[in-house]
Amino acid sequence: MRTVRFGRFVLLAVLVGAGCATPPAYERTPTPRYLIDDVPVPPPESAPPEPPVVPVALRPAVTLPDAVRETVFNNLRIKMGEERVRLAQGDYVTESLIPNCMLLADAQLLPLIPINLDNQGGPPQYDAYLTMPIDWLLFGKRVAARATARANVDVSQSDFADQLRREIASTVDSFYDALEADVAVILAEQTIEALQNLEKTARERAKDDAKSSVEVRRVRLAVLDAQRDLRKRRAAAETTKAKLQAHIGRPVDTPDFVVRGTLAVRAAAPQISITRAWSLAESHRPDLEMSRRAVVAAEAAVDRERRRAYPQVALTAGVDYQDQLRITGFRNAYLWTVMVGSTLPFTDRNQGRILAAQASARMARSALGAATADARAEVEQAVAEYTEALNGVTGEDGPSLVTAREVRDETLAAYRKGAKDLVDALDAERAYRDRLRNTLGNLTDYWQALNKLNAAVGLRVLVAEEADRDTLFEKPK
Repeated sequence: MRTVRFGRFVLLAVLVGAGCATPPAYERTPTPRYLIDDVPVPPPESAPPEPPVVPVALRPAVTLPDAVRETVFNNLRIKMGEERVRLAQGDYVTESLIPNCMLLADAQLLPLIPINLDNQGGPPQYDAYLTMPIDWLLFGKRVAARATARANVDVSQSDFADQLRREIASTVDSFYDALEADVAVILAEQTIEALQNLEKTARERAKDDAKSSVEVRRVRLAVLDAQRDLRKRRAAAETTKAKLQAHIGRPVDTPDFVVRGTLAVRAAAPQISITRAWSLAESHRPDLEMSRRAVVAAEAAVDRERRRAYPQVALTAGVDYQDQLRITGFRNAYLWTVMVGSTLPFTDRNQGRILAAQASARMARSALGAATADARAEVEQAVAEYTEALNGVTGEDGPSLVTAREVRDETLAAYRKGAKDLVDALDAERAYRDRLRNTLGNLTDYWQALNKLNAAVGLRVLVAEEADRDTLFEKPK
């Protein structure tokens, strides 16, 4: 018998010791490190059948307004921002609710053995109490919590507006990148066509001049280089279009599309001073408004935590019923009880949360100063870049392109007559194509600088007018 008791005692001691022991730290199987850990490579899957190639003329076109509209409605990051606003609104609803009452029903002094006049006890008592917290009303805790939650909703809405601004600006930049890549493909195709025409001329000259056979091979090398450049341009066009597709929120399995628009500028927007741009940015940039609202929310949080330091007070009221007739002979009694309960904030006066809220308020004020400085620098940079891009499209682009085209045409005509060497013809063609690519880059830089300036200001303050078509990129003669 003693052995059994001792065994039970040992088993109980082991269980208690095991329960009091510190559990091991949780550690999940580490994720394989890229190019460091060996990871089994799955067997290659059978390649899916390639979809039929759709002609460019039959592909759906995406214009800039289409891209912006699809970004607003389909971009997944924007959808996440909308849900963050709803989360803040849910917190506001939670803080607006009055705390629930608590119902306590009990039965006391219930007999375990018969109770009567000879063996008295009790009498049994049955209670029903309703406890209602009232500190939220006495100390304004609910009002302070609602004010903080309302300020957080304002912050989240401004943050969503700023995210919308940044996503739309990125979409516009991606659209112009894709448009530039498409035009670059056209220019590369025109370059190949022009060099092939030059190769025909060189072959015709080789019939009369044996030395011209070297020129034929030299032109052929230039054609091969142009074909390689065309492949790179087409790959870049697909890459930029894939980035645009990600911004506008289209799934990867959607039909292929082409961008439709023009980079030519019919009427450029005027310059804007830094003072004017910054004045507009202070009033319209959502991130600055978000930082200002964050300061208000942080200060409201300090007031909320200070009010939470007050005691928790609850009012309790209820009825009591004593079942004593069978024990004492007196009638059963119906009674009522009222009490007030309160915590005693002697040691815990919410000091830690108050200090944390004060630190958050100081951080919010510092963040406002940093955001203001960053926004000012962004506005100044955007104004400088737009001024430079405006000078590019309104200054040397037009005359230099016309000059390069005239030099190219005159040199090619002289080469066909035998008055110029192949080197001169290739240099003239190369100079003209380089001037075309520079003009294309300047036009793209202009539209992107305009978009960046409007985004930096937070308002479409500058509006330029596009041309009906890209008249600069005509077919080579």
